[in-house]
Amino acid sequence: MRPRPRSTDKNAIRKKPGSQPLEGKLGLVLSGGGSRAAYQAGALKALIPYLERNDQHISIIVGSSIGSINGLILGACIDNGLKEAVGEIESLWRMRTFRNTFSGSPSMAFFRAIRIAAWQYLSPGPKPTSDSIFDPTPLMTQVDEVLKRHGGLAPEDRDPKLEAMAVITTMEGEERKPLLFLSSHKTLDDELLSGASFQVCNVPKLTAKHGFASAALPSVLPPVELDTEHGQVRLVDGGISQNVPVDPAVRLGAERVIVIDISGRLFWFDQYQEAHDTRPDWEVPAGLETFCMRPPDTFIVRNKQPFGPILKQAVSKSTRKFIEAVGPTWPIFKILQNKLGEDLAYEVMSYVALDPDYIHGLIERGYNETTQLLKSRAQIEFHQNRNFEELVALEG
Repeated sequence: MRPRPRSTDKNAIRKKPGSQPLEGKLGLVLSGGGSRAAYQAGALKALIPYLERNDQHISIIVGSSIGSINGLILGACIDNGLKEAVGEIESLWRMRTFRNTFSGSPSMAFFRAIRIAAWQYLSPGPKPTSDSIFDPTPLMTQVDEVLKRHGGLAPEDRDPKLEAMAVITTMEGEERKPLLFLSSHKTLDDELLSGASFQVCNVPKLTAKHGFASAALPSVLPPVELDTEHGQVRLVDGGISQNVPVDPAVRLGAERVIVIDISGRLFWFDQYQEAHDTRPDWEVPAGLETFCMRPPDTFIVRNKQPFGPILKQAVSKSTRKFIEAVGPTWPIFKILQNKLGEDLAYEVMSYVALDPDYIHGLIERGYNETTQLLKSRAQIEFHQNRNFEELVALEG
């Protein structure tokens, strides 16, 4: 997807003359990245004092894949304060195990993992399929309970300062297409949607099912079917379309955007010496008529170091702990270990592992790295399009 056409002396969206760095609506964008999303809980915890100190309110939240789940919980709980909302996200992650996250027989999941591992070995990428290793019904139920306990996500029930919430997902069909589920006080007009790569589906309220429609990575989690204004659609992971959905946040009115990216995509590009704007062939291509809207100001939190070493330190000394952490996917680890080596195999498994020590390490890493970014600053320093070319590449 190309940037929005503009002259070099103008911002991508108009700013009021004389505006200060902390003026303008604040958007939060949460990327996908599997269980690595626990890092986002730590990063958000580090941001709390800076947002509260300067009376900054999040107006727009957009999530992709598992980042959608974190976004939904944050949006439902934020009217009780940012600290409580982030605490709910952290609590959800700290209690995660395979047993309380997924349902079904572990042995059947094990055999599905072997079959899918062999299939992925021969042809990598999230190919269309109804088969999946896991059934996330227990986690979906728990997320819905959290949302209901805090009043739900209808615009009239949540914090009035939270103007819009959205999750990006991907419609399956003859060709895959991006779809944005939007819950907002107002609908997007045609001008704001001009050049967008995605369709919009307005919903009265978002639920856990919308979040899991965004997190349904083919072969890992099952596709989700929902009735929409476009008819009944079959939905899979939003990361196949836009894993860092900054463009939708800007179209919804965000002028300053905080991005917490735990995808690890740049790590893999560097690992294989590929350009940062490389697009895997399984990603949904952007049409030539589409363009990406840029916010004037961005603050990007991205893990500086790989997460594989955190997982290895947490589980490698005990075979039982390792198997409990990676669950039925351990055959995939063995295949990857032989193909890529142990360190890269651990990095791949960092997207699926569920272990208390590993989750604790991710939360601490998110908190410490974000604190370091904010060190010696009285407020969050947004940068005008600094490093934004990376985001354009990640969005497509």
